[in-house]
Amino acid sequence: MKTTLLRLSRRAACLVLAGGLLTSCSLLPAASPRHEGTASSQAPQYYSDAWLRDDSLHYLYSYTGNGGGTILRGSRVLYKASSSDSIQLLKDTLTGETNHYLVAHSTPGTEERTSTLYDADGNAVMTFPYAVSATLSGGLLILRDDADVWAFENGTTGGIRVYDLATGAELPVPETALDCIVVDEGGQRLIFNCYDLPDGLTYAYDDPDQPLHQYVLVTDREGNVLMREDGCTASSLASYRGGFADWLDLSWFRGSDWGIAREALYNVTTGELLTGEEDSAVSACGVGVACLQSRQDSRSVLYDLNSGEAVELGRFDWCVMDYTPGCVTLLGSDDPDNPYTLIDLASGEKTAVQRSDTDYHSGNVAVLTANNVLKIYDGTTGALLTDVEVTPVEEGHYVSLTALPDGYALLQYNSENYDTVAIQTYSGDGLLWSSAGEAQQYTYASYLTNTANGPLLTAHRDNSDSSNLSDVLDMEGNLLLRRLGSCYSIDDLPDDCFIARQGFDYGLMDSTGQWLYRESIFSSPSDDAGGGYLY
Repeated sequence: MKTTLLRLSRRAACLVLAGGLLTSCSLLPAASPRHEGTASSQAPQYYSDAWLRDDSLHYLYSYTGNGGGTILRGSRVLYKASSSDSIQLLKDTLTGETNHYLVAHSTPGTEERTSTLYDADGNAVMTFPYAVSATLSGGLLILRDDADVWAFENGTTGGIRVYDLATGAELPVPETALDCIVVDEGGQRLIFNCYDLPDGLTYAYDDPDQPLHQYVLVTDREGNVLMREDGCTASSLASYRGGFADWLDLSWFRGSDWGIAREALYNVTTGELLTGEEDSAVSACGVGVACLQSRQDSRSVLYDLNSGEAVELGRFDWCVMDYTPGCVTLLGSDDPDNPYTLIDLASGEKTAVQRSDTDYHSGNVAVLTANNVLKIYDGTTGALLTDVEVTPVEEGHYVSLTALPDGYALLQYNSENYDTVAIQTYSGDGLLWSSAGEAQQYTYASYLTNTANGPLLTAHRDNSDSSNLSDVLDMEGNLLLRRLGSCYSIDDLPDDCFIARQGFDYGLMDSTGQWLYRESIFSSPSDDAGGGYLY
């Protein structure tokens, strides 16, 4: 029998939707930025010689405080925040698209906070008379009152609301909901982690069996309960390409100590349940590929979850770390000196591996075998991109491996005292650069961005003046840019684009040193704020 949940949230959001999508709640005027902030049409263009033209939303955040910053869309400044504003970019966890941002404002002269959701054009879409945090999944906006962050501890669950952004409709939510997860791209199934406070108790921390009073509900958009699992909590699975469509990780509590007895994979669309061993644990191993591993002896079952039903790919003696079509890397080995094993799924051939890494940008998997052969596999096709011998550094006691896009890899050798003795880069053609023997070594190097000519690295060395400055190198060790105050990258920036600070400016730069977007570090509403990160 289906049970219908009729309760809607106690506090309805006021939606500002073009064309009057909602008629069931009172409409407020679109929330405007407070007087400290600046809307897109009024935003000063600070020191902008060139512009980023990828047409995506980015957030340049002042690192001197917990608020402020700038929302960019390509060449446009959509919103210039005051220091009291809090901004959240909303990336859809299923589609990977970032088309909205949320701003929490302070009301001048009061302690009150309001929130406004904006679209990618800077238009106010929804307003709330209180501060909220948000998640966007499959076109559904999931909100939680900031004031209810500790709701579970004080026994008052709730404060969760779910809206369909396409229609503005508010969907039914159980009164006992702690949070909400959406894993199907159409957003037809809502998964709620819930908690029932026992009768006679006022606060959740007075409940000695809190875990056992938690449960999972799966409902449709009308609030009909499709599945309930007691003593359980649900979480989503994700790979470098985003969430797993339709699948959940279900975890059952062992008792009142919050320990997990077992986990399982559950398909919210078909109802398929994969339980594995009695004490199994779930992990993501690739795009739509997951592993059920025994907690006792690490035996694993690998599943492909990309089609309508699960397909078993193999059973292994150790935990599966990474999967690419045709091979797996296991956390375990018959060789005591090498902790990993590479298995060719077609031939069954096993290779001892000393280091393994996955590039979360491309999904490429790199392994350094026991006999110092570097192999890099394409994360999508499984093709062997690189198969070359590595030149070990005699003084190196430890080696680390970093997989990079397009079949490149970065190796760093450290002494027994963990001092860097050499940095090496490789491609499918072999060794490109080694810093071994150089008079002054970089302390470390890491991936910065990709270009048409291959990846770039940001490299740091300890300076005598204690300054924290970075250089930009290509894969052959050539110095492209030097002594940048900040130099790093984040997800979703286009190729040949990274975050940098130089002198009194910060923003987005390319490998030639050209600013794509920049602001003065004194361009905040209070001129002494300075500095920033970009998200």
